[in-house]
Amino acid sequence: MPSVADVMSYADAFRVCPVAIDEDRCVAVRNRNATCRRCADACLAAAITVEKNQVDIDPSACVGCGACVGVCPTYAIQAEDPSAESVISSAIRTADADHGMCVIACARAAAWHVADAERFAEVPCLGHVDEVMLLRLAAKGFDDIILVDGDCRTCKYGAVDVQVDASVDCAAELLDAADAEVVLTRTSKFPDEVLASGRGNVRGEDRRGLMRKTGSYVRRVAGNVAQKTIEDKLGTAPKPRTLKDRLSAGRSGRMPTFQPDGNFALLESMERVCPDAERLPSSDGRICTRRFGRMEVDADACSGCGLCVLFCPTAALSHAEYDEPERSDRKYLEFSAELCTQCGLCEDVCIRRCLKVDGDVAVEHLFDLEPELIEIARPQERTSLFDLKKR
Repeated sequence: MPSVADVMSYADAFRVCPVAIDEDRCVAVRNRNATCRRCADACLAAAITVEKNQVDIDPSACVGCGACVGVCPTYAIQAEDPSAESVISSAIRTADADHGMCVIACARAAAWHVADAERFAEVPCLGHVDEVMLLRLAAKGFDDIILVDGDCRTCKYGAVDVQVDASVDCAAELLDAADAEVVLTRTSKFPDEVLASGRGNVRGEDRRGLMRKTGSYVRRVAGNVAQKTIEDKLGTAPKPRTLKDRLSAGRSGRMPTFQPDGNFALLESMERVCPDAERLPSSDGRICTRRFGRMEVDADACSGCGLCVLFCPTAALSHAEYDEPERSDRKYLEFSAELCTQCGLCEDVCIRRCLKVDGDVAVEHLFDLEPELIEIARPQERTSLFDLKKR
């Protein structure tokens, strides 16, 4: 007879969480001094807890609004149901290519049954649509991207409204920097081009869409249960690696790093939508977004400890190997703005509190290949007890 623990473990296999977490990307997991709690702060259902180098999402509490996905600076949280790729594919499939128009609507707006379900992409909530998705759609050639909400003012998940606006504002800032003629519109009304001519067809398409979603859910649950059964029968369940094994500093003297794929997607999209690609890398303009960062260090207050380099998760910071400042008591750090995600971990671990990161970035720094040199104090050599005895 199965124990209570066995029953609970199988019950967990039946839970399908709308979002997935890569803990090794989370700055609060990488260092317990990290102050970032943006996902937990944005969560409407209090489904996210961040404490003691762990981040957890309660699948039974998660409402799938997607707000946590957009605010995570290191892209540690990704939507699973639906995934960003499936939303983009649906948006492209249903778009009006002749007019360069793409429409994405939340489930509440779709439930009005006033629009042709074959002419817009549906998401559970517009919180799933972040600036990375908007820029990727613009790079596909759509110059009119419309987001339709179900009137957030009266929705019980209406607090996501702030996050949706932040995503649209950030995308608009990046598109302006690229001089792209792309219009982003947020509205509570479907455009005339996608209005349904027959309500029966709309409901029929909704039913087919529901069956597709249901089938996807069943396949995922079945896969989870099958995997769990096989591992229990064969005793092949892998032992989870400890935090120390995963994230300890190696011979390089720094923790393992990862590439901020979302940042790269934004830059690639900006290059594609720019009408004058040769101008963009040499632009003297500036942007202020939540996706790229600029760093300043008070060299006089800095001790040169190097903790900022050690803990930087994306390798935006590194020690300069060849360049040396004029002063012998100073050294250089190399800083790459395109790799910085404004996670704030470097600020949190700075002992002297002499470091600051913000989103005011020169566009040219995002596209040139040379990192910016930042002057810091050169760490003083420590005198060992052995050296004192020799004296």
